[in-house]
Amino acid sequence: MAVDVDYLTERVRLIAGEQADMIRMACAMAAIDDREDRLFRGTVIVEAGSRIADLWKEIAAHIADGGAGVDA
Repeated sequence: MAVDVDYLTERVRLIAGEQADMIRMACAMAAIDDREDRLFRGTVIVEAGSRIADLWKEIAAHIADGGAGVDA
């Protein structure tokens, strides 16, 4: 099976969106004085990083399976 370029493009777009959200959140944290809000936002950033790692794993699995995808 061939590698699905549309699938990979979608995943890379999702990664870019998650990274943009992380950057916005990190920049916003600089102006936040409330400790709890900063901790919450830090947690959100960590979760976004985890989602990005999962998306890269999906991409790697898709390529390794010759385009069969992670569910094959």
